[in-house]
Amino acid sequence: MNKPNTAVYIALVIVTIGLIFQFMEMGIFGADPIPKITQYHQLFFWCGILVWALGYMKQKAVDKNESENDL
Repeated sequence: MNKPNTAVYIALVIVTIGLIFQFMEMGIFGADPIPKITQYHQLFFWCGILVWALGYMKQKAVDKNESENDL
């Protein structure tokens, strides 16, 4: 199994930002300092999941091609 590609790491960052924005909107960290941005926390979260899925699919396709070439 190869090292995860860059898309997986980018997705991790986007999902983490989405979760932080969700916590900020919920008021866990106190008053929400940027309500205009944090209202889109679900958009950040689900875009991160989408990027992760695309990166994961690409990684699996590369792994499959490499295993077929080994045969």
